[in-house]
Amino acid sequence: LTMPVVMMSGHGTIDTAVEATRIGAHAFLEKPIALQKLLATVGAALKQTVARTTTASALVALGKSRAADRLRGQIDKLRGLTIPVLFAGEPGCGLEQCARVLHEPNSPWVEPEDFAVLDQAGNNLVAQAAEGILFLREVGDLTPVQQNNLHAQSARLDSLQARLISSTSAQLAEHVAQGRFDARLYAILAGVVVQVPSLRARAEDVPELANLALLRAIEAKEVPARAFNTAALNALRNYHWPGNLVQLESVIRTVALLTPGTEIGVSE
Repeated sequence: LTMPVVMMSGHGTIDTAVEATRIGAHAFLEKPIALQKLLATVGAALKQTVARTTTASALVALGKSRAADRLRGQIDKLRGLTIPVLFAGEPGCGLEQCARVLHEPNSPWVEPEDFAVLDQAGNNLVAQAAEGILFLREVGDLTPVQQNNLHAQSARLDSLQARLISSTSAQLAEHVAQGRFDARLYAILAGVVVQVPSLRARAEDVPELANLALLRAIEAKEVPARAFNTAALNALRNYHWPGNLVQLESVIRTVALLTPGTEIGVSE
């Protein structure tokens, strides 16, 4: 779910409360509940809505296929750690979404708009991400100078309790072998390498992801209320999606805006 959940029960046990919070509930309340306690709990849950929505949405967007379940399991094992993680996969397959799942609420998330900030050794991104995450998108695009400066800054990761998470659609190991990427930096970035499957490798997830993308666009008032029919969802599932999730979301917005009726069919 993409909203906070408060579990209430008249048959509460410690085990039930622990399980509820483990799977994502904000709080567990045992009946009868005092009005002030209920209001305070709901108020606290609403304050955390923004922080929780990003992570919850990212988890939902992974899908339910075997490939998605495997990916979700891998990411879950990396929560709460400080070891660097490199998400690798095709462009548009959701590398940043996966990285966002590892972000703890109310902690820094540092993501430079471009790598020019690493041209000067004095711009310390690791220091900015102290007790949080430094996320670098497409690290294969780093120049030799930027690679060298990042390697120097990475020496402070442990002392500052900063976690380095990066993504790449390039074959970084091959770049290292060819001398195009710093082997020392690669050894740090690739503390754990998680391969993110392409959308065509989990085609059974496409109908659910399409409906989710459409619902989000409708809720954000970006498009009018629409719904896919079964034939349209089958057509989406059978397409090979070379642009992965980015292409899927673009198609969803396009057809939702241009479809004349409320039902989106195969022709649309």
